[in-house]
Amino acid sequence: MAAAAPAPPTIIESILLWSANRPDWQRDALRRIVQKGKLDEIDITELTTLCLGEHGLAQPGGPVAVRLEQKHLPANPAASSSVTLSGIRGISGVNHLAPGQNLTFSPVGLTIVYGPNGSGKSGYARILKRICRTRNPGAEILTNIYAPPGVPVTQEATIDYKVGGTAQTPLAWSDMGIPHPVLSAIGIFDSSCTAVHIGSKNEIAARPFGLDIPDELAGVCKRLEEHLEEQKKRLEKSRDPIFAKPPWRATTAVGSAIAALAADSDLAPIRKLAQTTIDEQKRIQQLKEDLARNPAAGARQLRLRISRIENLSNAINAIEVAMTDAGLTAIRELHGEAAVARHAARISAKSLFSGQPLQGIGEPIWRQLWESARRYSEAHAYPGRPFPPAEAGLGCLLCQQPLSEEAVARMRSFEDFVQDDTEAQAETKERAAQDKLSPLQSLKLTLKEYAAGLEEIAADDAPLRKDVFRYLASARLCRFTFLRSLRQPAEVAPTPATPVSTLEQLTMELEARAAELDQLVDPIERRRREEELEGLEDRHRLASSISIVESEHLRLLTIALIEICLKDFVTTAITNLGNKLADEVVTPQLRDRFVNEVTSLASNKVRVEIARVGGRFGSPQYQVRFLARPDAKVPSVLSEGEQTCVALAAFLTEVATMDHYSTLVFDDPVTSLDHRWRKKVAERLVKEAAIRQVIVFTHDLVFVNDLVGLAHEKSVSQVSRSVDRGPLGTGIVEDGLPWKWKSVEDRLDKLEKRARAAKQLFDDSRDEEYRGEAIAIYNGLRATWERALESVAFAGVVQRHRDYIDPKYIRRAAVLTDSDCSAFQVGFKKCCDVTDAHDPSIGRNAEPPAPSEILKGIQDLKDWATSLRDRHKLVT
Repeated sequence: MAAAAPAPPTIIESILLWSANRPDWQRDALRRIVQKGKLDEIDITELTTLCLGEHGLAQPGGPVAVRLEQKHLPANPAASSSVTLSGIRGISGVNHLAPGQNLTFSPVGLTIVYGPNGSGKSGYARILKRICRTRNPGAEILTNIYAPPGVPVTQEATIDYKVGGTAQTPLAWSDMGIPHPVLSAIGIFDSSCTAVHIGSKNEIAARPFGLDIPDELAGVCKRLEEHLEEQKKRLEKSRDPIFAKPPWRATTAVGSAIAALAADSDLAPIRKLAQTTIDEQKRIQQLKEDLARNPAAGARQLRLRISRIENLSNAINAIEVAMTDAGLTAIRELHGEAAVARHAARISAKSLFSGQPLQGIGEPIWRQLWESARRYSEAHAYPGRPFPPAEAGLGCLLCQQPLSEEAVARMRSFEDFVQDDTEAQAETKERAAQDKLSPLQSLKLTLKEYAAGLEEIAADDAPLRKDVFRYLASARLCRFTFLRSLRQPAEVAPTPATPVSTLEQLTMELEARAAELDQLVDPIERRRREEELEGLEDRHRLASSISIVESEHLRLLTIALIEICLKDFVTTAITNLGNKLADEVVTPQLRDRFVNEVTSLASNKVRVEIARVGGRFGSPQYQVRFLARPDAKVPSVLSEGEQTCVALAAFLTEVATMDHYSTLVFDDPVTSLDHRWRKKVAERLVKEAAIRQVIVFTHDLVFVNDLVGLAHEKSVSQVSRSVDRGPLGTGIVEDGLPWKWKSVEDRLDKLEKRARAAKQLFDDSRDEEYRGEAIAIYNGLRATWERALESVAFAGVVQRHRDYIDPKYIRRAAVLTDSDCSAFQVGFKKCCDVTDAHDPSIGRNAEPPAPSEILKGIQDLKDWATSLRDRHKLVT
């Protein structure tokens, strides 16, 4: 047996396949359309950003395209996997819906959820719109605005559902703004669907769900085009005034680069031009000074400065030579050797002259005196004679007294000591040490000596002046501590690092500047320096204006990208897709089905047809038009109610194209309809409920009556739920309809339960509470007698607020007897006597009936109704 052919793709599945080769922003737009229907301004702004980003203008932290995928599409199950709703429970944070409610739905047939305005009925419907398939899922669901401020609220609910009749894991819902992949098979109709089918150009476009997506996408393209065209115009007018009168010169590198600025320009070279260094800023100042002065005089002045700095440099060189570590070490060594030699000489002198009357012979002072005596003797006293005098009787060179033999011998011993080798070595080493020390001692290390050179340095390099100053101070300290260490042990300050190389670099720079000044005498060279200054000044100006240049580049780039994006908005491909889908989906059978649906809802009062009127911006228009007057504007002729019928017909036509029989939800489908149209809509919904689960939310009790009556007549399963306000909020669920729409049996059951509960008040002697409850029960019993007269005694032939008489059961009304009438009079009068509908005499103050009497009254009505119904069954 051959395998079954795969089912053809749905409209939206075909759109998904088509979108594979579309730009990412369009695929994101399609996802939004599928999930939200109409797109708002936030969507348009984000799609504009995505479109620009796709062409190279991405914004950091901007939106990211989420392409349309299979998971975003509404479910399309097979007939055997139709989806039905079982109930909604565990609601929290949704509008003012009270917690702890459980709204259940009949698994088959019709479920009516009635609630007056403000009862919370729409809160339940809003949840379903966010997870099921609808043309307009609505805005984000609000939380409870009455909740205390600061209390965190989580929006959540539990959805019970079945697939193919089998219960599924309950859906823990939170508002994510996207349909559920399974529950999206459920269709929802509400008043907003009318706007989908009623065009703003006086056209009614009846298209199955999905066929309007190309049209929506084309509309998005049009809105984006308008959005970007407007943005482009703003950008074209927003050029910074600086470019009208630029501060930079056209002939410089900056001027040329900015003049050539375009959307495709590389900003890196311009940014590099804006990065000026400290040296370049100094160069600007130097060029200004050089060009403002007499070049020859300036060169002479610079060279005078150079000579002063060179003098300072030479002096520092001399200091450096004198204070090298090796030189200081050599001085220290020679000084030590001289000290050792002198010590040896002292020891020798002490051994020779220990018996002399005077001390200190051989010491340096004594030696100076001795050498002075030698010069005096050889030059004046005894020229040509040996020294010291060797003859007794000659005058002493110092005291002029005649020398004794002893004195001559003593002087002879002094000379022998002086001529001794030990003393000679001491003298030699002392002279050598002093010769080595003299250059260090003679160094000029006061700042006064170098003030002129320091000032010349300060004019160009203040930090260098400080370095030289510190060098001289350090050198002076080093010399002082070194000399002190020669006399006694002491720590010597380190020799300073020389700044000579830096001084030499400065003199070279000054010489180069002087050479430049020499060249400025030449007009050609002068012009070259002027151009250099202009270029540097423009770069300096650019550094403070680079952000403006970058903004201008972004403006030009955005305009260029907008022009590229505008090409994406051509809707030819979208129109072709819409035409193709329409030709495949909107068949003659579908158009006939639509006409039949309109006829079933409006009879022949609205005689319209679907006719193709050509494509526009993305998809063909299947306009609803009058058969007799095709040129007439339908929205101008049809009433709001008639337009709602057309929209409902389009929705039901769309449902007919599906293979499955998932639930249909109708949220106030007759809002704008009068009683003439309600019955038709009720008939159509009951007919649909015979083949699938249908849920109707409504606040219209007349419509409820029509639904209940027609479901009973057509033997369609039907359950009712009521929602209303309560102390905890809205949406309080109660089985069945409100009291006024309950059946006689339901009312009697409720009254009986209430009477049994009142008996406890009676037994507890809570008289006032019991009185109030008894009167309330009789109020209800009186109304139930009236309802029984209408629905049981008269067999529903005539009903209030129904616009027709049902003669089908008129025979049943004939079974009413005098006994029945009497029983009615007795029971009804009893209720009237007790009820508070009439003001009793203040003098009577009658006691309320006992509980047993109340229960008997309820049983009397029950028996009366049962008797009539038993007799009705006997009437053919």
